[in-house]
Amino acid sequence: MKFDVVHPYDVSLDKLLATFFDRQHIYAKNDRLGHRNVQVLELTRDDAAGKLVVEREMTTSVKVPATLTSFHRPWNSVRQEEHWFRKDDSEWHCEFRVRIDGVPAKIKGNMQLKSAGTACTNRVSLDVRCDIPLLGKKIAQFLVDDSRYKMEQEYDATRGLL
Repeated sequence: MKFDVVHPYDVSLDKLLATFFDRQHIYAKNDRLGHRNVQVLELTRDDAAGKLVVEREMTTSVKVPATLTSFHRPWNSVRQEEHWFRKDDSEWHCEFRVRIDGVPAKIKGNMQLKSAGTACTNRVSLDVRCDIPLLGKKIAQFLVDDSRYKMEQEYDATRGLL
């Protein structure tokens, strides 16, 4: 299951990218969102590429369907790995993967961070897949709904911290 979202920012691409790679911002954003045990495992960036790996514990943001309650845990360990690369002076791309411990699904996506003068936009595409017979589509739909909500929360938190 796939979905796309576009987040506009009132700051330059360079400032937003620097924020995405700022260790203090990462901790402040996750604190604001109520995540716990946040660890920045890798944070490297130069003029052409960057890599960010963050692990944290998160709760679900949407109601867990009755068919999935037996799999539900109050806190989930989540690892997000982002690989960024510069396309040109006005655009950066990111390929990312998200792994949730104990959840048999693949979550991956990409971001396209594009300059618009003194502002910029971040186009995020997410793809969730779960191949478990009978429950796979329900798990994927739940993860899509939860991810969509979390992405909006992160967007609001980042704008609030800029």
